[in-house]
Amino acid sequence: MRRLRVVTFNTLFGGHSDFGFGPAEHWAAQAEFLRSLEPDVLALQECNFWEQLGRRRLHRAVSAVGMAQGFLAEANVTTSGHRFHSAILLSSRLGVDAEDSDRSRYHHVMGWANLVVPGLRTLLEVRNLHLDPFDPRNRAREVAPLQVLAAPGRLGLVVGDINSIGLGYPEPDWTQLPAHLRNGQLRSPGQDEVSDREAVELLARAGFADASARFGQEAVATAAFGKGDVPRRQDLILVTPALAPALVEYEVAMEPVDLGWSDHAAVRADFDLSLLDQVA
Repeated sequence: MRRLRVVTFNTLFGGHSDFGFGPAEHWAAQAEFLRSLEPDVLALQECNFWEQLGRRRLHRAVSAVGMAQGFLAEANVTTSGHRFHSAILLSSRLGVDAEDSDRSRYHHVMGWANLVVPGLRTLLEVRNLHLDPFDPRNRAREVAPLQVLAAPGRLGLVVGDINSIGLGYPEPDWTQLPAHLRNGQLRSPGQDEVSDREAVELLARAGFADASARFGQEAVATAAFGKGDVPRRQDLILVTPALAPALVEYEVAMEPVDLGWSDHAAVRADFDLSLLDQVA
């Protein structure tokens, strides 16, 4: 296996109206679009109600997107009653050594899978995040256990909706955001009123590389295109030092936003595994 394609996408309530409870107004279009991207690893967020009826929406999504298998990470109940599940869907080219989820440390949940990739002597470790949208300090706590993935020789991906602006993104005008939402984005009171990026700063200091940086796309927004929001880049694909040499392409696909399917774009990164020392 030479090429590996990774995609992350926040579905906005799984493509269903009424916070995921209503009809699938956008899911069919989302699924067709995601299928066209031909991902090997597809990380999805806001998979609301995908646990219902024997995880029926999960299994139907696997078929609709043309994947081979999928794993649902069931989220905590929020203060408004939502459960923003996430999912990792895999192509038939990949095997699974282990998979599970962790919601004890997370506002929503972290789903994870350790993958067997043909041609690699080392497992590929994938972590699918949907971090706390309200508390920057909690986001820093949420990513703290992930820093060890950047140890020498480990092939790892931290992807998903980080709910924090990525490094290199220009400072937004937060006065455009309603006051009741600003605390989720700004540093603590008493500090300069600028974006809190501690979660991504911690991962960067541990050695993770942001896939956008190699291609000069740090300033391309991926999310928060809804009315009254402030566009920003918060859907990230972060790679460990051992995997970074294989990164060959990066793209922000705006179709979901432009066509009204979601308030998030899809983000894609391609890897040429033949560039790695771990190739058998």
